[in-house]
Amino acid sequence: MKIKYFEYITVYLSVFLVCVFIGIIGRLVLLERGADEYTAGVFFWISTGFGILMFAILSLFLNDLAERVLNRFLKVKKNESPESRIPSEDFVKIEDTLIKPELPENKNSAINIEQVREERQNAVKNQKQSRIDIAIRYAQQEFALYVTDDDLKQLGKNIIIYAEDINFEKIMAVKVKDLSNLDLYHFGWNIWNFFKVSRQDKAAQFLKLTFADALKDVEENSIKTHLKDYEQKGLIKIIEDFRGF
Repeated sequence: MKIKYFEYITVYLSVFLVCVFIGIIGRLVLLERGADEYTAGVFFWISTGFGILMFAILSLFLNDLAERVLNRFLKVKKNESPESRIPSEDFVKIEDTLIKPELPENKNSAINIEQVREERQNAVKNQKQSRIDIAIRYAQQEFALYVTDDDLKQLGKNIIIYAEDINFEKIMAVKVKDLSNLDLYHFGWNIWNFFKVSRQDKAAQFLKLTFADALKDVEENSIKTHLKDYEQKGLIKIIEDFRGF
C-alpha cells in the first residue's frame, strides 16, 4: 500500500510541476508581449489549474476505459476452455484414454472378490449348520430315553425349522414320557438362548407345537413366563451354553 501511495504522489507531483512549468512559460510570454503582472499572474494560475483538471479528467476516463478493456480481455481468456487450447487430434486421444482405458490382462482381481464373497457366505452357512448340528446332538442326548427313534428324528427336524425361522406349520408333534413340563420348559429356554433367532414367545410357540400332547393344557403365555423356573431342578436343567455336547 505504501508503494502504491508513493507512486500516486510521484505521478501527481510530476503533473503539477509540468502544469506549473507551462503556466510559467505562458506568463513570461504574456509579459514579453506587454501584459501587466496581474493579467500574467491570473493566466499562470488558470493555465496551471486547467492542466491539473484536464489530467484528472483524462486519468479518470482512461482508468475506467483501461479497466473495461482489461476485464473484457480476461473474460475472453476465461471463456476459452482448456480443450480449445488442445489440438483436436490430441483431444481425441485423451478422450479415448479416459473413456476406454486399457483393461488389465489379469482379471484375477474381480475373480478374487467373488471368491472371497463366496467363501464368506459358505463360512456363515457352515457356522449356522454347525450350531444346528450341536443343538440336534444336545436334544438327542437329553431325549434319547424319553422318546421313540422316529420322534427323536422329528425333534431334530423341528429344531431346524426353529433355527431357520421356517413356517411353524411344518412342525410335527413329538410324544414324550417321564418328563415334566418343567423339563420341557428348560429345554425350550436352552434352545432359545442358544440360537437367539426370535423372542421367547416364539420359543413358547415352538414348545407348544412340538410337545402338543404334553402341553395341551398350558397356554403359550404361561409357557413363556415359566421357561427358566427352578433352573437346576428336573431331568433337563438350564444350560447357558451346551456347545460342549
